[in-house]
Amino acid sequence: MNRFILLTIFLLVLTMPAAAQDAPDDVVSAMELVNRTYKSLNTLKAHFVQTEERPGVGISNREEGTLYFLLPDRMRWDYLGSKPHKVVIDGSLVWIYMPTRNQVLKKEMTREEMRQGAATFLGGLDGLEDEFTVQSGNTRPGGRYSLDLFPVSGKTPFDRIGILIAPDTGIIERISIHHRIGNITTITFSQIETNLPLPKELFQWDVPVGTEVIEP
Repeated sequence: MNRFILLTIFLLVLTMPAAAQDAPDDVVSAMELVNRTYKSLNTLKAHFVQTEERPGVGISNREEGTLYFLLPDRMRWDYLGSKPHKVVIDGSLVWIYMPTRNQVLKKEMTREEMRQGAATFLGGLDGLEDEFTVQSGNTRPGGRYSLDLFPVSGKTPFDRIGILIAPDTGIIERISIHHRIGNITTITFSQIETNLPLPKELFQWDVPVGTEVIEP
């Protein structure tokens, strides 16, 4: 999945506005809980597992690593495994470093791009209720909130985003992106720690000497 798409969606979900006034009570409760939680956070650190599932094939790719998040707009994803790589966001600047290819993708995200997101997918970080129909999902173990976000526009590359929310903390534990072609990208978070001291230098990155820089 396109990393820029994934990151924009992640930021969208973590900056959900209040629910619409006519939303069902369980949807309102879940969104208010998430809002309260993330407004109280300064930092977040978590282990993540990211999978790609294809129809008729099952899980075709699995990656894991550590996420560091300095709210509101600094993130670092350290992917481990046989093909380690890292994604660093410092404000609007995004770096995707792939050491096995000796390449780094660099992109400056304009405010408009942050608002529009993936191929005109996101209409704005502060207008979720205008861009999506939010519904309560199936009941989950442990009383977890499950929300399904359906884009109003039929032109997006996704037809649904599912999120799973811990009822005691309001932390998002899982994000599932359902592509219109049938693929599903799922990110599951665990070992979540909040409000740890994270130095700003963690989100600043210098290109290693001899690395090819690609600016799409």
